[in-house]
Amino acid sequence: MASIVKQLISKNPITVEKGTSTLKVIEIMASNNVGSVIIMESGKLAGIITERDVIRGIAKGVSIVQPVEEFGTMKDLVTVREDDTIYTAVKKMAEKNLRHLIVVDKSGNLRGVISVRDIIRESHVLKAISDVEREEFVGSD
Repeated sequence: MASIVKQLISKNPITVEKGTSTLKVIEIMASNNVGSVIIMESGKLAGIITERDVIRGIAKGVSIVQPVEEFGTMKDLVTVREDDTIYTAVKKMAEKNLRHLIVVDKSGNLRGVISVRDIIRESHVLKAISDVEREEFVGSD
C-alpha cells in the first residue's frame, strides 16, 4: 500500500485570521520555526502565506504592516487530500513549484500543511516515490 499524505503531517497547522498584520505573521513564523501560515476567514480556509510571499511583497514595496492577504495567496489554492498518495503531493509540488502544500480532508476542511522538508526527512517516503515511478515506467511499455 502506498504511503499517504496524512502520514507526513507532523504538527497542527498554524493559522491566522484574515486581516492580521503581516508583521505579526512574520513573528509567528519565526517563533514557531515554520515557513508558512494558513489564512482563515470565519473558520474556513482562505489562503496561505509563505516565506517566499513575504520576500516578494517586500521586494514590491508592500509594507509589512499591511494585512496578511496583501502578501499571501488567496485564490487558486493548491491543496492535496489527506488520503492522497505522497507521490500525488510531490507531483503537485513539482508541477506548481511549491515548497508548502495545504492538506484537506474529503470535505475540504484544513488538516495540515506539508513541506518539502517533511518529504525529505522521511526516507520511506523517498523509497515510496521511487517505487511508484518505477511502476509507472514499467506500466508505460
